[in-house]
Amino acid sequence: MNNLTNKEIVAGFFEIYNNKDYQAMYRYFVPNYYDHSLPQVRSIEDAIAILKQTHASFPDLQVTIDDLIEEENKVVFRGHFTATHLGEFVGFAPSGLRVEFEALEIFKLENQKITESWGYWPMTNILSQINQPIN
Repeated sequence: MNNLTNKEIVAGFFEIYNNKDYQAMYRYFVPNYYDHSLPQVRSIEDAIAILKQTHASFPDLQVTIDDLIEEENKVVFRGHFTATHLGEFVGFAPSGLRVEFEALEIFKLENQKITESWGYWPMTNILSQINQPIN
């Protein structure tokens, strides 16, 4: 990838949230990518499936990177997400409600590829935003 920095690789991954270019995942992740936060994600294909499911639930999802902090072979991400709940999400029918939340994730990289991650996503906050009574 022409000697991108680890921070540039992580930033490139988060652009996929905004542009839905799922093929770009292959530029940023190893085939056996391991997500420590999601037990169902043990490969790049699993990660792509989760991202597609997320976009089905929140088609207009956008992420803004607030911080990328690099230490050795790890990059810490802090960012804000905004979206409209237009598809089923973890058992909740589409509400049409807007959500906004902040998330953190730590990425481990080797040879310019993301190999592992540990995510901290505020599911309680997200679910409380889509489970509001509509006036």
